[in-house]
Amino acid sequence: MRKILCLVLLMIPLILPAQDSLSVMLFTSAQLDSLMQAREQEVTTEYGFKPSDTLLEVAERLDLKNDKIGEWKEILGLEAKNVNLDNMSLSALGITPYKAFLAHQKAIRQFDETSTLSDISKTFSIPIHKLKTMLGFKGDNQDHYSIQLLGKTTDDIENAIQEYQDHVQGFGWSVTLIGMLVVFSALIITSFFIGQLVHLNREKKTKEDKAKPAPTAKASEVAKVLDHDALVAAITALHLHRMDMEERRKLALTFRRTPTNQWRASAVLSMPNREMNSYRRNK
Repeated sequence: MRKILCLVLLMIPLILPAQDSLSVMLFTSAQLDSLMQAREQEVTTEYGFKPSDTLLEVAERLDLKNDKIGEWKEILGLEAKNVNLDNMSLSALGITPYKAFLAHQKAIRQFDETSTLSDISKTFSIPIHKLKTMLGFKGDNQDHYSIQLLGKTTDDIENAIQEYQDHVQGFGWSVTLIGMLVVFSALIITSFFIGQLVHLNREKKTKEDKAKPAPTAKASEVAKVLDHDALVAAITALHLHRMDMEERRKLALTFRRTPTNQWRASAVLSMPNREMNSYRRNK
């Protein structure tokens, strides 16, 4: 029994919103039917429509231009190029005067007074929240309501659409600037944090005793240490080493022979064969 009571208590929050939405839908449909009947009587009285009026007469009373009549007939579900339908009455075609009036609105403005805000938003590519703000609505309950039920006329919707299209370029620039600011801000913050990562897990430097180099003796101090005999001995050793190097160069020049070709030198040197040949020729 306790489990059943707990389930009932848990289901109450889910049932109440459903009942509220159902009551709203029933109230909306009933209100819409009454508005449709009242609006149909207004249109019939305003334009003087009769069920016996022909399609062409209705188009003339609605001030439809010739280039819009074909589109108007297509919205009514008729063949646009069928001229025989122009002389048929509304009752014969199964069209009510209010339906003809709604088709006239949709042919001219691409929407009628029974169109919802969601449909208008999709048709003209306007954000639904922006459209509701321009019309003075708040919340999400009006998305699927017709403009007739919301108490707005087609002129109000057309003015809102025109205002949005006039400022759509400014909206685009504002969105672009906001996007660029967000991206560059994120890059700056990211680069700052990446730069700070160097300081994490940083090894501590150990102090090492660096050996200082021994001070070198100055030239004046070295000159004081050397005496006269040491200087003479150094000069003598340098002279003997130089003389020894000159003797070795002379020996190398003496024993080095230049390469010669004896066959080529035979034309210059007096070879024995040459003398013998010359002696035989003289004989």
